[in-house]
Amino acid sequence: MPATSKNRLLRDKGEFTKFQILLEVMRNQPHVKQKDISDQLGITIQAVSKYFKKLAREGLLEAGSERADYRLTPKAITQLKDNFRSLEQYVATVKEAMKIERSWPAIATQPVKAGDEVGLVMKEGIMYTVPADSPNIQAYGTALMDARTGEDLGLTNLRGKVKVKQGKILIVKLPSIRQGGSRAVDLNKVRAFYNEFKPDRIGVMGAVGRAVLNKLHLKADIEFGISRAAAIAASRGLNVFVLVVGRMVNRMIEEIDARNMEGTAEVTYEVKDGRIT
Repeated sequence: MPATSKNRLLRDKGEFTKFQILLEVMRNQPHVKQKDISDQLGITIQAVSKYFKKLAREGLLEAGSERADYRLTPKAITQLKDNFRSLEQYVATVKEAMKIERSWPAIATQPVKAGDEVGLVMKEGIMYTVPADSPNIQAYGTALMDARTGEDLGLTNLRGKVKVKQGKILIVKLPSIRQGGSRAVDLNKVRAFYNEFKPDRIGVMGAVGRAVLNKLHLKADIEFGISRAAAIAASRGLNVFVLVVGRMVNRMIEEIDARNMEGTAEVTYEVKDGRIT
């Protein structure tokens, strides 16, 4: 069957409906009720009747001498077989694509060949490959491609558990513009929070938080989608220091709780007040 015909089956709704009707006729011939096909496919009886007439004109369907007596022609059988092959090829392509989607990215710390078994470690939220015989390794995967040291690669067949030290989130509550903005922030207190927490990443939400960072001579790593980004970073073992105005604190907490409910991590957080008291 030409490639264009194969594609048309999936792209043309009418062609696919014809395929479904032929399939239903094959399953129920010779006594085929149009109402049963209508119910099975979720289309009207009138539509089924029009398709029957069209299939008959195309030499794919023939009527017997009795009422509701329909049979597929040899031409229809051949077309069904071609359609089945087309669908099988499509499903095989999708399965292959899904296999790629189920791969996990990592960075090689040593040269790797496709098919090699490698050990896995997590550093700063990124997965790295190490030799499979490295001490204390409890997680392993199979390389999907060759990779040089420092190069990215895909992994499959992951097993074991990658050790991840759970990260934390420190949320520093700031005053809104109406409450004085950065002018009403105790910068020494916020600096002390930062020094004590020793974060891996800094997140900021809004103009007040950016102004505070500027005054502290710090730079943000996360500025957009901060609620989810901070939760994901912490679930991968990073400590995240976040500056937000008071009304946004609840949004941050809701996102962290949602991440925890997914069951993939148990992110802990703390809220501290950075305002002048």
